[in-house]
Amino acid sequence: MTYRITDKCVGCGMCRKICPVACIAGKPRKLHAVDRDRCIDCGACGRICPHDAVLDDMGRRCERIRRRNLNWEKPLFDYDRCMSCAACIDACPAACLAVAYTEDTENRKAYPWLANRTACIACRFCALECPVDAVSMKAVVDMAEEEKKALDGPFAPGV
Repeated sequence: MTYRITDKCVGCGMCRKICPVACIAGKPRKLHAVDRDRCIDCGACGRICPHDAVLDDMGRRCERIRRRNLNWEKPLFDYDRCMSCAACIDACPAACLAVAYTEDTENRKAYPWLANRTACIACRFCALECPVDAVSMKAVVDMAEEEKKALDGPFAPGV
């Protein structure tokens, strides 16, 4: 199943712009459509749509979540659990995760971090693919100050 755009679409193009795989097509002020063969079910189109015109893979109307009010979830990494496998980075369709390396040259380790916050589409693929449950998703508005600092990377001061 994939996401689907209904006739409530006004052709604003917000869904088309946020789609990480460019599977949404449409002209301005015209009904847009999802290419079902290319859709990866990330849900970004439904979260961004201001007109409730997107149905999820179960046929339910998606709820809009405004990006600017910090309600979009971001990944938080538990570096004590992380085994540096990079599954989260490989799973990210928005390419917003990167690797940071420890400074210890004797025992260098690589850890994921959210390198581009604005590119994150809150798809949760990073959390779903982590084999050790070291990635969780949380809305920035609900994060404690320590968690917000952790968004700056595994080696940010005070983390």
